[in-house]
Amino acid sequence: MKAHQLFALILSRLKQVIGLYAFVLIPMWGMFFLNETVLFGIWNIFGIVPRTLDVGSMIGVFASWTMHGNYAHLLGNTITLLQILFLFGLFENNAYRTTLKLIVASGAVTWLIGSPLSIHIGASGLCFAMLGFMIGGAVFARRWGYLLACIIMGTGYWLIIKQGLMPQSGISFAAHFGGLCAGLLIGANSKHAYTKV
Repeated sequence: MKAHQLFALILSRLKQVIGLYAFVLIPMWGMFFLNETVLFGIWNIFGIVPRTLDVGSMIGVFASWTMHGNYAHLLGNTITLLQILFLFGLFENNAYRTTLKLIVASGAVTWLIGSPLSIHIGASGLCFAMLGFMIGGAVFARRWGYLLACIIMGTGYWLIIKQGLMPQSGISFAAHFGGLCAGLLIGANSKHAYTKV
């Protein structure tokens, strides 16, 4: 690969990173402030209610990542996503489509395995799904860029991952575990065409 081709590739991937930030973070922050100022918290009642076939829970499967209980909850997920989306934007060819798949898959698995009579909100399921995707892509699909990303994320997030997968009061184990499993499965079946040089 020539220098100008490498530069063009890096530039396009950095544009994709910025696009992913807008794609994921603007709806999260926008809905949080809209919910706080105009909707008076009503948006959060549309979280995922496991194995409930009503409109609200189905909205949650697709949109629970835009629902947060408070500013600290939103900020915590934002800080994590800033780093994951950066790596994801660098290494994933179909980043937007894959992100949509992970949103729906993590929501669906949370809906399947969550505790009855609970409501699951927040973007942490998406965070774990993206981590799972990178792990699955690295280990099973032999996508070496994701192996590097896993090493980077693993060293920084081992304690968070470990704590997130321990059942705790007020924290959605189903979203974390469900997101991780959904991401692993999708990542393991991901394909990547490498350019020959």
